[in-house]
Amino acid sequence: MSEVKHIGRKINILSHKIKRRIGKVSLEYGISSMQAKILGFISHQAPKRDIFQKTIEEEFDIRRSSVTSVLSLMEKNGLIKRISVCEDARLKKIILTDKGIEVHKSVHKEIEIVESIIFNSLKEEELELFNEILEKLTKNIAE
Repeated sequence: MSEVKHIGRKINILSHKIKRRIGKVSLEYGISSMQAKILGFISHQAPKRDIFQKTIEEEFDIRRSSVTSVLSLMEKNGLIKRISVCEDARLKKIILTDKGIEVHKSVHKEIEIVESIIFNSLKEEELELFNEILEKLTKNIAE
């Protein structure tokens, strides 16, 4: 029973190990985990819609000033470009550069490796049960 009492701690340790493993790839490129998340968001959403600073603020629920500094650094490091849009010159659409695409692909590849390790570590029924348990815990803790 003592093993069961520390389940929250074990979940936290697993989460930390996953973040650290994926974070290693980000660090190789000298970017933060937030920058990696923003690259991923832009990569997945840009084909569907235009991405602006406000879009990122809302998606990640972070202050304008924080997003401004992160995006400025990303632009300085050649990961993104901000391009004026015809309708309103004040609006700057955010797009990935070739370097940004390359960094995103490397981080995404590591995420896929981690997910593969998880999937290959569990039988199909264990994976389904694990997913149900995660959803139930997430819902209950949020209440």
